[in-house]
Amino acid sequence: MNNRPAITQPLMPIYVSYLAEGSDEVSTGVRVIVPVEGSPQAQRGAFCALVDLHGLPNVELLTERVLSAMQRTYYSERGTQSHVISETARRAQAILAAEVERLSTPWRAGVVCVGILADRLALMGVGSAFALVTNEDGSVSVFPPDRLAAHQKGEEATLTLWPLHRQKIGAGAAMLAASGVWLDLVPVRMLAGTAAYVEAESCIDAAEGLRNQAGRSDAPGFIMVIEPGSPSAPLSPPPAHSGSEGAAPPTDRSAGGLPTALNASPPVIRAPDAPPTEDAHAASFRQPTPHPGAPESTQTEAIFDRTLSSDESSVGVEAAASDPRAAQQRPRASLAAEVVNRLEGLRAFVASMLPERNPTLTTPLMAEATSAGAYASPSSPPPKVRPAPEPFVLPPPATGGRARLFITLAVILLCLIPAVVGTLYWRQAAVGAAEAEQLVKLAEARYATAVQALDQEDATAARTLLTEAAAFVRRAEEIRGRTERSAELMQLIERDRMAVERITFLYGLTLPLISFPPERAPQQLMVIGPDIYVLDAGRNEILYYRLGPDGESLTTSEAQVVLRMGESVGGVAVGAPIDLAWQPPIPGYDDKSSLLVLDDNNHIFRYNHQVDGASLVRFGDGPQWIKATQIETYLGRLYVADEGANQIYRYEAGSYSNPIAWFQAPALVNLSNLAAMRIDGDIWLLYKDGKVVRYRSGEQLPFGLDNSIPSPSEGTDLWVGQDGDDAIYLVDRLLERILVFDKESGAYLEQFQAAEGAPLRNLRAIFVDRAHNVQYLLAGNNLFQERLPR
Repeated sequence: MNNRPAITQPLMPIYVSYLAEGSDEVSTGVRVIVPVEGSPQAQRGAFCALVDLHGLPNVELLTERVLSAMQRTYYSERGTQSHVISETARRAQAILAAEVERLSTPWRAGVVCVGILADRLALMGVGSAFALVTNEDGSVSVFPPDRLAAHQKGEEATLTLWPLHRQKIGAGAAMLAASGVWLDLVPVRMLAGTAAYVEAESCIDAAEGLRNQAGRSDAPGFIMVIEPGSPSAPLSPPPAHSGSEGAAPPTDRSAGGLPTALNASPPVIRAPDAPPTEDAHAASFRQPTPHPGAPESTQTEAIFDRTLSSDESSVGVEAAASDPRAAQQRPRASLAAEVVNRLEGLRAFVASMLPERNPTLTTPLMAEATSAGAYASPSSPPPKVRPAPEPFVLPPPATGGRARLFITLAVILLCLIPAVVGTLYWRQAAVGAAEAEQLVKLAEARYATAVQALDQEDATAARTLLTEAAAFVRRAEEIRGRTERSAELMQLIERDRMAVERITFLYGLTLPLISFPPERAPQQLMVIGPDIYVLDAGRNEILYYRLGPDGESLTTSEAQVVLRMGESVGGVAVGAPIDLAWQPPIPGYDDKSSLLVLDDNNHIFRYNHQVDGASLVRFGDGPQWIKATQIETYLGRLYVADEGANQIYRYEAGSYSNPIAWFQAPALVNLSNLAAMRIDGDIWLLYKDGKVVRYRSGEQLPFGLDNSIPSPSEGTDLWVGQDGDDAIYLVDRLLERILVFDKESGAYLEQFQAAEGAPLRNLRAIFVDRAHNVQYLLAGNNLFQERLPR
């Protein structure tokens, strides 16, 4: 059998049948998980997933890997149901993208993931699969919305995420999720009709019918029916219809058949013409005879008869008289009756102070049913047009005592609300003033201790204390605003900080060397002698400029494009450039220096403007990297940081065929979110969170930056000094400065800031030319050339 019986779910019974036949009631490519009630996973509800792969290596293993990753993400990711199902789909997309990136043969991949929590359904998917879901009005919706149009056009589905779909399933729902192959095997009308009319008892037959229609049983998919049910009782397999009372009537398939469109509603199911057979307890529930012209809603009405017979009443009286405890309970009954009378009097008093309510209006039909005490039906069906409502009549104005009461309450409210609001504001201001005063006192204490540290020539301790004092003052000003006392204290703190933090102002940032147009977005630069190369992420180009003989101006302001995304170089399309490196001449292999450019397709291109222009660097059978993000050279060797494999590969000078894994087991390295890589014998890694890590011989060294000065909270660029320069330069984009630390100890040395204005706003990259004692700063759309103060 290929059907899974009903699954226990907190609020809704779920029935699932598989479109592909498998073993042990499990279908390849489909996973349905319902946690045990009361377990931590039960808070996420049920999870259903479909994975359809074709043309990929090791399809079965990869399918199980994707299903397991989706299940793990769904039950471990924190957040709302929409966030969790989105992250589950993104996890599957990331795994499949890494696999298909290395393929050159045709492939197909599709994923559907469904989360069911209480009465909410969340659906998302990736690629070529599809899902049909019924709505509350009986129509059927297709997901993704453009799936059928793309299929008719013959467009191949890519690994793009579907739009998130959420739906309330209070009245139940049905779903058909399957591989895109089913759109070629079975007409869309039949698939939509199956989703529209399938029920719990026909779930198995529907799947078998689709397999017979398709003529194959290996295309993955599943049919799921969600029906309203009791949250307390466990569910049983799909029920069979019978003629007993309370059984649901069979669906009339002869009237409607399959829908002609996805939005076609299922056929109307009417109530039976005769009431169910009565049993011994049928006196309390009677089914009236339906009127031929009555609407459907009235045909299913039932009238409850709660009148007791005379025999039942007499038995109750005799039982009360024979009970000896009845006499003892009579005083208590009298006391209870007195309390009830008091409450009724209080309710009548309160009701007399309110405006009188309009009498309830009853239609002739309702009046007839009430007086007769039996089923009543109109002589003709009710009109389709809603009758005009009765005109609204204002209640009579209050007079006398009630009017004075209302006026008094209004005046009290008008006076009470401003008083309450003013009291709250006053209390909040008082609490805020006390907190701000305490913060200012703490700042003064820190500043006094910092002065003592300066007197003892302890610059590190003074720098830390001044930073804490400035933070306390800013928090106090956020609470209460700037005062004369806080302004004077901040002025003293900033004066001493400038001295202890050794701030060097750059006075040459007045006129940029290069001003880029707004459509460009320069990200990196490389300066080799008079040659300047800039990576432009706006147009995905590599720009070339040349300095004049004076070294302070350009020979021409027009940029030369040396490499552009989309060009064909060596039979390969150039992708978006992401990193630059400089390869000096290699004796015995290459006597020319070249610029190396890494693109987002794991290709490296070589450029030399003096000889042969751009060319492709070929790596034996092709690079085996998963996701290369950084490249660097040192002593003729090429280093490639592969974020996907968490490895740095080293290629010997002049050889690009046998890479060496630089990190050896059991070293644990995480190269995700890598911002820059520099090499001076050791490998320096800057992460996007501002963390700097140092490695030597494949192992991490105990290195950390001086924390007496706030480190950048966002890693942008890093420069490591060489040839006698024992400093590292760290770009702080948010605070528009460059921090300089000692390369060996990590001790803070100094920092560079603009003398005036904000020329270093959006500082992105730095390049230090020690040979000419010049630094190049890429800030916004400007490139500045400034003498190195050190």
